Amino acid sequence: MVETNLFRKNKINLEDYDYQKDIQNRVLMSHFSPEDLEVLEEIVYGSQKIPVSRLVDQLDKELDQLQGVLDRLSQTDLFKIEDDTVLVNKEMRKYFETQIQKFEEDFSPGMEFLQALLKKVPIHVLPTWYPIPRTSNNIFNSLIEKYLQTPQLFQRYLSELNLGDPILNGIIGDLFNAPDYKVYSDEIRKKYSLSKEAFEEHLLYLEFNLVCCLVYEKKDGEWVEVVTLFKEWKDYLSFLKESQPKGVPEEKKVERTRPHDFSFAEDMSAVLAFSRTKPLFVRLDENEEWNFEKGTAVDVAKQCKGFDLKSTEGQARFQNYMGRVIGKLLFLKLTRIEQNQLIPAEDAEEWLTLPIEKRALNTYKQTITTYSFSEFPEEICTERNIHEIEKSISRIIDSGWVLLDEFLNGVIAPISENSKMSLKKTGRYWKYSLPDYSEAELDLIRKVIYDWLFEGGIIASGIHEGKETLRITPLGQSMFG
Repeated sequence: MVETNLFRKNKINLEDYDYQKDIQNRVLMSHFSPEDLEVLEEIVYGSQKIPVSRLVDQLDKELDQLQGVLDRLSQTDLFKIEDDTVLVNKEMRKYFETQIQKFEEDFSPGMEFLQALLKKVPIHVLPTWYPIPRTSNNIFNSLIEKYLQTPQLFQRYLSELNLGDPILNGIIGDLFNAPDYKVYSDEIRKKYSLSKEAFEEHLLYLEFNLVCCLVYEKKDGEWVEVVTLFKEWKDYLSFLKESQPKGVPEEKKVERTRPHDFSFAEDMSAVLAFSRTKPLFVRLDENEEWNFEKGTAVDVAKQCKGFDLKSTEGQARFQNYMGRVIGKLLFLKLTRIEQNQLIPAEDAEEWLTLPIEKRALNTYKQTITTYSFSEFPEEICTERNIHEIEKSISRIIDSGWVLLDEFLNGVIAPISENSKMSLKKTGRYWKYSLPDYSEAELDLIRKVIYDWLFEGGIIASGIHEGKETLRITPLGQSMFG
């Protein structure tokens, strides 16, 4: 029996029901031939009393041939034969109606399969196995709510799951590291030196722990056992893979917005320090943003370095960028404007003495805590939502430079009801709903990720073949890795 007492949260005990009979039937099914399955289906989906002669006609088999199959299948306790009639056991028929699905070529075990699996266990046992309210009038729905309602909830459950058995933990590791999240049973049995019975017991235990389940796949005309994930979780993991931004080819072709990870804080510092040595004249541009007068712009560009003011494109880029720098200095109250001149605040000198990393982080933290968010719907501008958006960059922690559009297409940040991924039932089937963001939500995500995290030195931004790109800086990796 698998050890279950090493992890206090795990109370699943297979001995609470007739699991030995379950294992016996699973071992039998692992040896089923296509012919066995054909006869089994006829019995399961037929009437409760079936004359053997009718089976001979329906299946177009010789009596001796059919008798051999019936002898093997009789070990399942699905039926007994009296007076040349197959008498089907109602309870075992229910059991095999569920199990026989696993042999269908397009079968994917999902929540409806899990629900059938749990029905094998006496109903009074389930609240002991799973910490759900004993007063629950729907144990399965309570189980969904407790463990599976959102991917984050199920991920936390899996991360805390310590089964106290190296073989069980090894099987889980093998499965999640497999390319298609499936492993053949013979590979597992060979790796961990498991008998058929021991293998089936381990898998049954993992099924009740909601980790994975056993299905069958036709290979070279025979059915073979395959360990795989429940469909809803597998689909979610596949979504993560498919929506993972790819690193841009030839990263050396990325033209960075600014040369250093902390360039924005450096540029703010350069402008602020420069404003203490000579007058810096500004004006409101066509976007109603403050920008430098032409003569002052040339001087500032020399201080900040790396700007091309000879081309129209270069001038526009400089103007847009410096509009942000001036706006941020005003926002942080490090400067003020008097008679179209940028004037340093009294505490500007103290800010300039901070290490560059602290200046960058100070800029970011003050932005997210004191920004007005006036251009966004109030309900999405919560501290929690900003942190959820922040965390979304962890998906590209080791990806290098990626396209911003690809990143935004794969963002998973639950900031509204429509963007929360949750397990929902549609018809007979369940699935994790995918995030659906409004235009305002996407604008907020873009602002936090591409503007504010850049200002904080948490991401670097750039252009690759005309498309916006980003990558996480070492500071960002230390914060979100």
